[in-house]
Amino acid sequence: MSKGVKILIGILIALFAAGAAVLGIGYFINKNSDGFLKKTWMNGTSIEGKTPEEVAQTIASQYGNSKVQLVENGTVVLEGSLSDFGYTFNQDAVQKELEQDLQQQKSGLVQVWKTLLMGDYLHIETGYDFDETKLQAYCVSQSFSVPRVESSEASLQLNTEEEKYEVIPAVQGNMINDAALQADLKQYLDEQTSSGELGDVISYEIPSDVYTSQTVSTDTTELQKECDEKNKALQLDAYKNVSVTYTFGDQTEVLDSSTIIGWITLADDGTVTVDDSKIADYVSGLASKYNTRYLDRQFTTSTGQTITISGASNEYGYTIDQDAECKQLKQDILSKQAVTREPCYVSENSYGNPLYYKRSGTDDLAGTYVEVNITKQHLWFYKDGQLVVESDVVTGDVATNQNTECGVFPLAYKESPSTLKGQHVDGSDYSVEVQYWMPFFEGQGLHDASWRSSFGGTIYQADGSNGCVNCPPAVAKTIYENIDAGTAIVIYQES
Repeated sequence: MSKGVKILIGILIALFAAGAAVLGIGYFINKNSDGFLKKTWMNGTSIEGKTPEEVAQTIASQYGNSKVQLVENGTVVLEGSLSDFGYTFNQDAVQKELEQDLQQQKSGLVQVWKTLLMGDYLHIETGYDFDETKLQAYCVSQSFSVPRVESSEASLQLNTEEEKYEVIPAVQGNMINDAALQADLKQYLDEQTSSGELGDVISYEIPSDVYTSQTVSTDTTELQKECDEKNKALQLDAYKNVSVTYTFGDQTEVLDSSTIIGWITLADDGTVTVDDSKIADYVSGLASKYNTRYLDRQFTTSTGQTITISGASNEYGYTIDQDAECKQLKQDILSKQAVTREPCYVSENSYGNPLYYKRSGTDDLAGTYVEVNITKQHLWFYKDGQLVVESDVVTGDVATNQNTECGVFPLAYKESPSTLKGQHVDGSDYSVEVQYWMPFFEGQGLHDASWRSSFGGTIYQADGSNGCVNCPPAVAKTIYENIDAGTAIVIYQES
């Protein structure tokens, strides 16, 4: 043997001895440690260096409180811990199994180094004890968050609030055989708890084969036909009691059910249609008969004359708002009720507040108005047909063409005291304090005139007002205290 070969053999023997020493030392160190060797995994988690007791405690904290959810059609209907469902984590049994695994892992040099080089993957299968009585007590379908119902076929039912028949759809029941559910759930939880891969939540979808409710038909074609027929008869019958009684003071105008039913069309689907043109024609006729504003007005004066006030000057009275009345009448008809009311009136004009006092048929004065005879320069105030006060007055100055406007006007409002401001004919400004101000037309109104010592006669022809009706203070006070906004002011000249 050559010298070189001898040297090589010596080196190999030295390396082998050194390797054996390293293996021996490594084996000795790892065998005598308390924890699992490096590269040791259990249920997907590294446990190297941990003792069986530590690992068992970790598993208990991770899996001992896992939550179970029973899911029905995407909804969680029952939830609880594994313990609620009868599964109790047995930490002592797990620790015992881990101790056996650790003992096997360190049973010899080969086993130790096999683990160190290739790793060791452990699986725990004895983690839970099962109590069937707890599962049976907790997993009961009547405790689900979604109530249990029996199956029922489709049916007809009268909706008393809406006064029509409805098809009540069939109900597919969801009753469950609890014993079958519990058996299937136990099998599923056994698989999950023995897998060693439990998460925080164990989700269980309730299988279809544990339901006991019979399957019902969803076809309601024939039932819907019967429902439509019943509703048609019911709807037509409902309009037998419909009527609208219009009040014009003590006078009334009745739109009866026989007329209304003639305006109604009932479609095959039960939809009710009211002929809008019939409604419009009726309302137009109502307006022609009972409107009093902007129409020529016949008026009997306090001196016994009958005069005509043109519609252009007749600002006072009732005007039916035909668009609003058509809408309201249609609503009244569809309500299927007998209705008594006033028609819808136009309630505003361009300058004031026409709060109409009252009416009796076509008589919209009904005994309450202020009458001013410019020719006689005299005023009368009637309320409910009784004369409250009469007096001579002074109206607009004729010489300066500041005539008081003739016509019939609603009293816009009343104010006490008040400051009247404006311009004289020569353009100079004026400001006058009055105690009782009652305007009726574009700055003209009734008021007291304490600066005058006399009233009536021909004063107005050369020393009249700026258009207002000047009254003695006591007369103005009496009118003010007894008049309401909206009362008619009738102003005229004798022919």
